[in-house]
Amino acid sequence: MKEIKIAVVEDDMEIANILKLALTREGYRVRVFDTSEKLLNDIIEYDQKYNLIILDVMLPGMEGRQACKMLRDRKIDVPILILTALSSEDDKIKGFECGADDYLTKPFSVRELLARVRALLRRKGEVSVSTSSNHGGKIKFYDDHRTVEIGDRKVYLTKTEFMIFRILVENEGKAIRKDEISTKLGSKGSVRAIDVHIKNLREKLGNEGNKIKTVWGVGYKFES
Repeated sequence: MKEIKIAVVEDDMEIANILKLALTREGYRVRVFDTSEKLLNDIIEYDQKYNLIILDVMLPGMEGRQACKMLRDRKIDVPILILTALSSEDDKIKGFECGADDYLTKPFSVRELLARVRALLRRKGEVSVSTSSNHGGKIKFYDDHRTVEIGDRKVYLTKTEFMIFRILVENEGKAIRKDEISTKLGSKGSVRAIDVHIKNLREKLGNEGNKIKTVWGVGYKFES
């Protein structure tokens, strides 16, 4: 069985120890950091690879969302679960805007945390898949590095953006409800987060992003 490595960034050592114990019991290899800077140094300077990062927001020094954005800016597409006491919808939206894949508020149940971890890990594909429909120009989806190829252009996406775009393209012309998208992602978060991911998709995809249409009162659809 492939070893799964998880990085936990949490300055509250009581919570960090609970997380490490729970994740270790599930068979994951866990490394704990108490600052974002230590995590970034481990990944960027020492080229450490992780299958998942659990990242607190309120940390000494660089806050978690800033670290998340820095990882995304460097095209590091590891799944990131934000874990924080900031529970307002606006705070959650900010978490998704920085590139996080999921968001869990404190206090949390260990069972829910483990379920979200498993859901995020399931999203990580190992095989490159080419998908095209009757839309103009062939769109290829590469699961191994979450890249979309449109014509001669390649676009890097976060895991959540990648999955949403793929859902829409594979259901071309069909309106997909936001709650349906959320369910397919294995997420229990606010459907407003889907709006944020769509906004980011449109910006990254350029002209192809304009083919993602809003269906008012329903959700979104992809039209060539």
